[in-house]
Amino acid sequence: MPPALTGVSCVTWRIADDPAELGHARELVRKTLAAWGLGEQAELAELVVTELATNALRHGTGPIDIRLSYSGNDLRTEVHDHGAGRPVRRPTTADDEQGRGLELLDGLVDLNGGARGVVDDTDSPGKTVYVALSLGSSQAGTG
Repeated sequence: MPPALTGVSCVTWRIADDPAELGHARELVRKTLAAWGLGEQAELAELVVTELATNALRHGTGPIDIRLSYSGNDLRTEVHDHGAGRPVRRPTTADDEQGRGLELLDGLVDLNGGARGVVDDTDSPGKTVYVALSLGSSQAGTG
């Protein structure tokens, strides 16, 4: 499904509860940021979307809604699923093959002066996990 424009700097789309949809989500992020003049931020945003959506696929219940917005110097990614569980950062070892996603996101948040959080649905067991990154005026496009 193509992204639905919900504002000058906001798009929302839904992906099926299927890991094959992650590539499509990354493509939509790339195209959206290019249209906003933020193509240089695509790799970072793709990583954030991939990590949040992968967690939603593994631990939530679908469908999954992805929202990408840009305001001023802030790029915000939100992923909503209908599962009751909340993301938990867990300790990992060098031998772990999974489980580093939230640690990676927290590192990106620290580097970019942003925030990661969770907002629970008020009328269902779902939640929205978000990452907000401050791009700084020198990195921002004209979008």
